[in-house]
This record gives sequence, structure tokens and C-alpha cells, in this order.
Amino acid sequence: MTRKSTARLNRDRKGVPSKKKIAHVEIDHDRKVQYVLTDDMLVNQLQRDGPRVARSFDRLARGRISESSKLISSVQGTLLRHLPRIDDNGLKATSARLLSSAANSYVASLEVARHGFPRQYGALARMVVETLATVLALATKQDALEQFHAGKLKSAKCVTWAKATLPILPRLWGMLSNEFVHISTGHATLDMPKPYKSDDDALSFIMDTMVVMAWLLQMVTELVYADEKTNLSYWKRSGEGWSFDPSPEAVKWMDKHLT
Repeated sequence: MTRKSTARLNRDRKGVPSKKKIAHVEIDHDRKVQYVLTDDMLVNQLQRDGPRVARSFDRLARGRISESSKLISSVQGTLLRHLPRIDDNGLKATSARLLSSAANSYVASLEVARHGFPRQYGALARMVVETLATVLALATKQDALEQFHAGKLKSAKCVTWAKATLPILPRLWGMLSNEFVHISTGHATLDMPKPYKSDDDALSFIMDTMVVMAWLLQMVTELVYADEKTNLSYWKRSGEGWSFDPSPEAVKWMDKHLT
């Protein structure tokens, strides 16, 4: 066993890193403060600080996470029969792959949110909305499916078309675009990942919208595969198409869980 040198013992007591671990030293002469940055900041963020922030999120958002999980499980169950058809470019198989991608974006948005990145959560949430609007375009617009596979379908145009089926989608897409995607003064604020508190405005926004996003995923999925279901929660046959007509149980759920 080797004995530590006196210099190393002093560094350990003062919390001073070894020279080889120092990435940058900054001296603020006005405040008479010295900042020492080590080369393991990313490692600490991923392995030490991130999990701590995530635990605070999981504790405070437990109920919303549980409710959202039920909706996402319903979506995945509906898509299950169509996802293996990877070479099928028909409406249902294509929509299944897009909805699966939307569900992945949704999970990714919650992962970044729970690790302390609410602005990045909003950007990923917009991806979910845009994907759902594209699916609705494929299901309701003539030639949209053909244009999609030809690479000629513009997703932003799909958002406009989605207004006829789900008016909430364009409004939600616009808000998420302006607040989280398009670079503005909000992006110039100093936001650092930190444990959530119950009165955090960012946490409140995330908890409200996470349920809305999961609900929208469920509704669009149910519409695309409505002819395969016997008990629909949100849609009713109307001529050759479908109209939004939630069941009493669905209305009760929306009154309880949606803001």
C-alpha cells in the first residue's frame, strides 16, 4: 500500500482536483472567485446529476406518468399486428410505422424532460404532433399516401389539413413551434438541469401536456384502425367516414385528466 503525498492529501481535503483532470480555470477578479472545471462534467451530468433530477421528476409526476402509460400501451397494442409488415406501403402498415415513431418521440420527450431539459421536451413534443398530423393526412387526403412514399408530402401542410379532423393539432403545433423550436429570446435564458420542485412552472407544463400527447396518440391510432375495433372510445361511423363522438366513459376520462 502506498502513502499519499502531503500535497495530494491537502487537495483531497479541499476538494481540489488533480492537475490532469482540470479542463479550465477561470478567475473572476471582480468577485474574487476562482472557477475550476474538470474534464468529467459530461460524465457527471449523465451518471450523477441526471439520475438525481429524474428521481425528482418521477416522484412529482408519478400519477401523470401512470395514466399516460395506459394510453401508450393501448396504442402499441393496436399497432402490433401491422408493425411486422415492414415492406407494406399501404395505409395501415405505413401509419403503424409512423405512429410507432411518434410513440418513440413521445418517450424520448419524457426522457429529456425527466432529466431536466423542459425546452428540449417541447421540441420533441412538436415532432409527435407533426407525425400525428401526417398520419391524419394519409388517412383523409386523396393521393397523400402516394405523395408520402414519393417524398413529396410536406409535413407542415399536413398540420393545416389536420385542422378538419382534430382542430387542437395545428394550435398545439404552432405553440410548440413558437415557444420551443423557433429560436427566440427564450432560448437565451440560462437554464441548467436541476431537481424539480412541486411549484415549477416547467414541471406543470410538462405534466399537463404529457397526458394530452398520449391522448392524441390514442385518438389518432383509434381512428386509423377504427374498422378493426368493436368498442370505440372517441369515434363513430358517419357515412363513409368517422366523426368525433366520445363515449360517456371517454368524456368522463377527459373531464378528469385533460387540461
